[in-house]
Amino acid sequence: MSATIGTLFSGGEGVGIGARAAGLRHTWGIEYDDDIAQIARDNGFNVITADVKDVNPDEFERPTILHASPPCPNFSSAKQGSVESQQDVDLARHIVRFLDLRPLVFTLENVSLYRKSRSWQIIREALNGLGYWMDVDLVNMANFGVPQTRKRMIVRAMLGQMVPYLPKPEAWRGWYDAIIDLIPTLPFTSLARWQLNRLPRSILDTVLFSQGISRDHKGAEPAFTVTANSNMNGMRALLVGGQYNRPQGGDRQPQTAADDQPSFTVTASYKGDWRALIIDGANAGRNLTTRWDTEPIWTLDASRPSRHPKNAVMRSGQIVKMNVRALARFQTFPDDYHLPDSQTLAGQIIGNAVPPLLYKKIIGQLIERLLDIERQQGKGDL
Repeated sequence: MSATIGTLFSGGEGVGIGARAAGLRHTWGIEYDDDIAQIARDNGFNVITADVKDVNPDEFERPTILHASPPCPNFSSAKQGSVESQQDVDLARHIVRFLDLRPLVFTLENVSLYRKSRSWQIIREALNGLGYWMDVDLVNMANFGVPQTRKRMIVRAMLGQMVPYLPKPEAWRGWYDAIIDLIPTLPFTSLARWQLNRLPRSILDTVLFSQGISRDHKGAEPAFTVTANSNMNGMRALLVGGQYNRPQGGDRQPQTAADDQPSFTVTASYKGDWRALIIDGANAGRNLTTRWDTEPIWTLDASRPSRHPKNAVMRSGQIVKMNVRALARFQTFPDDYHLPDSQTLAGQIIGNAVPPLLYKKIIGQLIERLLDIERQQGKGDL
């Protein structure tokens, strides 16, 4: 079987990466932003810069699989007061125009509120009218090996065929294990005072000790400056041991381990030893949002990369800042994917992408279904 894929609203081609890993040939993609489209082209994808509304579907090769990730800002829960626009509806109608190519499989990804939109109603009615069978799921990508609790609406539709159930959920992968080999390359930083004030006491003692700061020190300024060059969300990690060795002489020292030794294990009650804690800096006026080392990271976003500083803490008590390569790992981008020098542009590409690993697993299952049909019908390549 020689199956192909075409993509609408292609971004940096997270879908394309996953499709290639599943054995598909990427034939074309359409992306409105030329800077983002160029990064996709730099990574070997045939992505043109164009508005989906301005192109003629008849000029494109019919793909075996068509994927669309229409823009989601007006459907995001993070954008309060937003409403569906005429632009959103028009884009949905142009997705329908591409469905006239009759791909054997159609997939769509968007935020969960998209399923309540007029835009989705237009696409759904077209799929029904064209003879597609479909399944619509709200998927937590952590259930598919992505080290991130990212929830999205996933549509899978097959022309004239029943859609198989989604693959069974997998055990969650912690964010720490996803970047463990990158940790020695991450730059050291510090926590802001409000973040220190919200840490559990056992962690705070370790951090203050490792930083040489008195618990009574009340004049600390925010320890870092967020600039336009900051990476997406300014995410940082705190990696510390949860217990102390008490050497003779009285001074307590944070428990540490050599770089080639296994790290500490986290417990559900937050007692005993653990390896790492990552901190969300977007909640200065609310509660401190954290993830332990065995948990997936929270959802990455692409908006205003330098607005929300976040932090993570190491086993030695040191705090390190995430770089774009670490953020790409959380989205399961391969290390050989070329990222732009611009932190903001890299953040947009990473944050808006469909995690390649998720798409590989979802589309791989549908390819197997197509192969079964092909064998049953005794046909050649689809």
